[in-house]
Amino acid sequence: DDGFTLRLMREDIETSYKDNLRTINEEIQRGDLSKEDIFAHPHYVEPMLDFIIEDFNRARNLVFDDQTIGGMIVCDSSKQARELEKQLEERRQAGSTTLTSALILHDEGDKEEKKDKVDAYKEGKIDLIIVYSMLLTGFDAPRLKRLYLGRKIKAHNLLQTLTRVNRPYKDYLFGYVIDFADISKEFDKTNRAYLEELNQEYDSTLTGENGE
Repeated sequence: DDGFTLRLMREDIETSYKDNLRTINEEIQRGDLSKEDIFAHPHYVEPMLDFIIEDFNRARNLVFDDQTIGGMIVCDSSKQARELEKQLEERRQAGSTTLTSALILHDEGDKEEKKDKVDAYKEGKIDLIIVYSMLLTGFDAPRLKRLYLGRKIKAHNLLQTLTRVNRPYKDYLFGYVIDFADISKEFDKTNRAYLEELNQEYDSTLTGENGE
């Protein structure tokens, strides 16, 4: 057993950002672009990144009051992930953000490089980790408390993805999933099953029926 796990909170992105993304989406769609290209388009990624930076800083300063918490951005495609990292780097160069990030993709860098990035993240040297399909399962970093979900994830992978943010860390009660992909139905279903399981574990601990 890995100790108590935290409850999960799903948050929609703010309406103003949602409307902005929808408008940009419609504008880009007038061209001859695939869905993947639309979501990776610089004009789409820019307001998405605006929101993430603002939300992550707010979480550190107000929600948790803790500069050690980390975030993960699960992207719609490796193309979108690269664009996010590129724009973050441009903002760092321009001095508009000091947030550090690491891009981890299955087709970029060798095993050792990826391991170094993951280790640096776990040690708190990197603020945001940007992924497409890597690190969704089997990744354990208790400081990860904001998961930005930019794509829909199949039901059988969703719980494993959500549990990236529910590892016990300090005395926090929640891990947060910020939903760009509108996974609300799947989230509710998965979270209900997860909470039932959690409650059963809790009940058996209280009643001593866990065989210990």
